[in-house]
Amino acid sequence: MSLTARDVAYSVFGAYRLARFDPTGLQYMDRTPEGAWKSFYAAVIVLPAWALLLAIRLWDQVQDTPLAQIVLVESIAYVISWTAFPVIMHSVTGMLDRSTRYVDFLCAYNWSSVVQMAVYLPVVVLAATGLLPQPLSESLVFGVMLAMLTYQWFVMRTALDIPGVTAAVLVLLDLFLSALITDFADGLL
Repeated sequence: MSLTARDVAYSVFGAYRLARFDPTGLQYMDRTPEGAWKSFYAAVIVLPAWALLLAIRLWDQVQDTPLAQIVLVESIAYVISWTAFPVIMHSVTGMLDRSTRYVDFLCAYNWSSVVQMAVYLPVVVLAATGLLPQPLSESLVFGVMLAMLTYQWFVMRTALDIPGVTAAVLVLLDLFLSALITDFADGLL
Protein backbone atom coordinates (compact mmCIF):
# COMPACT_ATOMS: atom_id res chain seq x y z
CA MET A 1 0.00 0.00 0.00
CA SER A 2 2.31 2.70 -1.22
CA LEU A 3 1.33 6.29 -1.72
CA THR A 4 2.63 8.12 -4.76
CA ALA A 5 3.14 11.83 -5.25
CA ARG A 6 0.36 11.64 -7.84
CA ASP A 7 -2.03 10.18 -5.23
CA VAL A 8 -1.21 13.01 -2.85
CA ALA A 9 -1.53 15.69 -5.53
CA TYR A 10 -4.90 14.41 -6.72
CA SER A 11 -6.27 14.00 -3.21
CA VAL A 12 -5.14 17.44 -2.05
CA PHE A 13 -6.50 18.95 -5.26
CA GLY A 14 -9.81 17.23 -4.52
CA ALA A 15 -9.76 18.66 -1.00
CA TYR A 16 -9.01 22.08 -2.48
CA ARG A 17 -12.02 21.73 -4.79
CA LEU A 18 -14.17 20.85 -1.79
CA ALA A 19 -12.86 23.99 -0.08
CA ARG A 20 -14.28 25.90 -3.01
CA PHE A 21 -17.63 24.22 -2.30
CA ASP A 22 -17.30 22.05 -5.40
CA PRO A 23 -18.68 18.58 -4.64
CA THR A 24 -16.77 17.13 -7.61
CA GLY A 25 -13.66 17.37 -5.45
CA LEU A 26 -14.52 13.89 -4.18
CA GLN A 27 -13.86 12.48 -7.65
CA TYR A 28 -10.14 13.27 -7.33
CA MET A 29 -9.71 11.06 -4.28
CA ASP A 30 -9.12 7.32 -4.19
CA ARG A 31 -12.38 6.38 -2.49
CA THR A 32 -11.61 2.71 -2.06
CA PRO A 33 -10.89 1.00 1.26
CA GLU A 34 -7.17 1.08 0.37
CA GLY A 35 -7.49 4.78 -0.50
CA ALA A 36 -9.13 5.39 2.88
CA TRP A 37 -6.14 3.83 4.64
CA LYS A 38 -3.78 5.87 2.46
CA SER A 39 -5.61 9.05 3.43
CA PHE A 40 -4.06 8.77 6.89
CA TYR A 41 -0.77 9.77 5.26
CA ALA A 42 -2.27 13.26 5.45
CA ALA A 43 -1.35 13.11 9.14
CA VAL A 44 2.31 12.77 8.14
CA ILE A 45 2.04 15.69 5.72
CA VAL A 46 0.41 17.91 8.34
CA LEU A 47 2.75 16.83 11.18
CA PRO A 48 5.45 19.52 10.77
CA ALA A 49 2.86 22.30 10.65
CA TRP A 50 1.08 20.81 13.67
CA ALA A 51 4.38 20.73 15.56
CA LEU A 52 4.93 24.42 14.82
CA LEU A 53 1.39 25.27 15.96
CA LEU A 54 1.98 23.23 19.10
CA ALA A 55 5.18 25.11 19.85
CA ILE A 56 3.41 28.44 19.39
CA ARG A 57 0.50 27.37 21.59
CA LEU A 58 2.56 25.88 24.41
CA TRP A 59 5.60 28.16 24.32
CA ASP A 60 4.76 30.14 27.46
CA GLN A 61 3.01 27.33 29.31
CA VAL A 62 5.56 24.54 29.50
CA GLN A 63 8.94 26.18 30.10
CA ASP A 64 9.72 23.83 33.00
CA THR A 65 8.29 20.66 31.45
CA PRO A 66 10.84 18.16 30.10
CA LEU A 67 10.91 18.04 26.30
CA ALA A 68 10.58 14.24 26.29
CA GLN A 69 7.33 14.50 28.26
CA ILE A 70 5.92 17.10 25.86
CA VAL A 71 6.87 15.03 22.82
CA LEU A 72 5.43 11.80 24.26
CA VAL A 73 2.16 13.27 25.51
CA GLU A 74 1.49 15.42 22.48
CA SER A 75 2.48 12.66 20.03
CA ILE A 76 -0.01 10.28 21.61
CA ALA A 77 -2.65 13.02 21.54
CA TYR A 78 -1.89 13.60 17.84
CA VAL A 79 -2.45 9.95 16.98
CA ILE A 80 -5.64 9.85 19.05
CA SER A 81 -6.92 13.04 17.43
CA TRP A 82 -6.40 11.50 13.97
CA THR A 83 -8.19 8.27 14.85
CA ALA A 84 -10.88 8.98 17.46
CA PHE A 85 -13.37 10.82 15.26
CA PRO A 86 -13.03 8.41 12.31
CA VAL A 87 -13.62 5.49 14.68
CA ILE A 88 -16.72 7.19 16.12
CA MET A 89 -17.93 8.03 12.63
CA HIS A 90 -17.80 4.37 11.63
CA SER A 91 -20.68 3.76 14.06
CA VAL A 92 -22.39 7.08 13.31
CA THR A 93 -22.52 6.39 9.58
CA GLY A 94 -24.26 3.12 10.37
CA MET A 95 -26.82 4.91 12.56
CA LEU A 96 -27.39 7.45 9.78
CA ASP A 97 -27.76 4.68 7.19
CA ARG A 98 -24.68 6.03 5.40
CA SER A 99 -22.28 3.13 5.90
CA THR A 100 -21.70 2.95 2.16
CA ARG A 101 -20.38 6.54 2.28
CA TYR A 102 -17.96 5.99 5.15
CA VAL A 103 -14.93 5.56 2.88
CA ASP A 104 -15.87 8.74 0.98
CA PHE A 105 -16.12 10.57 4.29
CA LEU A 106 -12.81 9.25 5.60
CA CYS A 107 -10.87 10.19 2.46
CA ALA A 108 -12.39 13.67 2.28
CA TYR A 109 -12.06 14.26 6.02
CA ASN A 110 -8.40 13.29 6.19
CA TRP A 111 -7.24 15.03 3.00
CA SER A 112 -9.16 18.19 3.89
CA SER A 113 -6.85 18.53 6.88
CA VAL A 114 -3.99 19.35 4.53
CA VAL A 115 -5.92 22.25 3.01
CA GLN A 116 -7.08 23.45 6.42
CA MET A 117 -3.54 23.49 7.75
CA ALA A 118 -2.27 25.32 4.66
CA VAL A 119 -4.73 28.12 5.42
CA TYR A 120 -4.66 28.08 9.22
CA LEU A 121 -0.89 27.90 9.86
CA PRO A 122 0.12 31.15 8.12
CA VAL A 123 -2.60 33.07 9.94
CA VAL A 124 -1.56 31.73 13.35
CA VAL A 125 2.11 32.40 12.62
CA LEU A 126 1.26 35.95 11.54
CA ALA A 127 -0.79 36.46 14.70
CA ALA A 128 2.04 35.09 16.85
CA THR A 129 4.61 37.48 15.37
CA GLY A 130 2.86 40.49 16.86
CA LEU A 131 3.07 42.37 13.55
CA LEU A 132 -0.65 43.04 13.66
CA PRO A 133 -2.55 44.68 16.51
CA GLN A 134 -3.91 42.00 18.85
CA PRO A 135 -7.61 42.64 18.13
CA LEU A 136 -6.93 42.32 14.39
CA SER A 137 -4.87 39.14 14.89
CA GLU A 138 -7.56 37.57 17.06
CA SER A 139 -10.27 38.52 14.56
CA LEU A 140 -8.27 37.08 11.71
CA VAL A 141 -7.65 33.78 13.51
CA PHE A 142 -11.31 33.59 14.54
CA GLY A 143 -12.45 34.27 10.97
CA VAL A 144 -10.21 31.54 9.60
CA MET A 145 -11.48 29.13 12.25
CA LEU A 146 -15.06 29.86 11.20
CA ALA A 147 -14.10 29.31 7.57
CA MET A 148 -12.50 25.96 8.47
CA LEU A 149 -15.61 24.86 10.36
CA THR A 150 -17.71 25.81 7.34
CA TYR A 151 -15.36 23.81 5.15
CA GLN A 152 -15.65 20.79 7.46
CA TRP A 153 -19.42 21.15 7.34
CA PHE A 154 -19.37 21.07 3.54
CA VAL A 155 -17.04 18.07 3.50
CA MET A 156 -19.32 16.14 5.88
CA ARG A 157 -22.49 17.10 4.06
CA THR A 158 -21.04 16.25 0.66
CA ALA A 159 -19.10 13.09 1.49
CA LEU A 160 -21.91 11.55 3.53
CA ASP A 161 -24.77 13.03 1.49
CA ILE A 162 -26.56 14.18 4.62
CA PRO A 163 -28.67 17.24 5.51
CA GLY A 164 -26.87 20.39 6.55
CA VAL A 165 -28.14 20.28 10.13
CA THR A 166 -26.83 16.74 10.60
CA ALA A 167 -23.47 17.79 9.16
CA ALA A 168 -23.38 20.75 11.58
CA VAL A 169 -23.97 18.45 14.55
CA LEU A 170 -21.13 16.19 13.38
CA VAL A 171 -18.78 19.16 13.01
CA LEU A 172 -19.63 20.23 16.55
CA LEU A 173 -19.00 16.67 17.76
CA ASP A 174 -15.60 16.69 16.05
CA LEU A 175 -14.78 20.10 17.54
CA PHE A 176 -15.79 18.94 21.03
CA LEU A 177 -13.75 15.75 20.73
CA SER A 178 -10.68 17.67 19.50
CA ALA A 179 -10.95 20.14 22.38
CA LEU A 180 -11.34 17.29 24.86
CA ILE A 181 -8.22 15.51 23.58
CA THR A 182 -6.20 18.74 23.54
CA ASP A 183 -7.27 19.75 27.05
CA PHE A 184 -6.54 16.29 28.45
CA ALA A 185 -3.07 16.20 26.83
CA ASP A 186 -2.25 19.73 28.00
CA GLY A 187 -3.34 18.77 31.50
CA LEU A 188 -0.67 16.06 31.55
CA LEU A 189 2.11 18.58 30.94
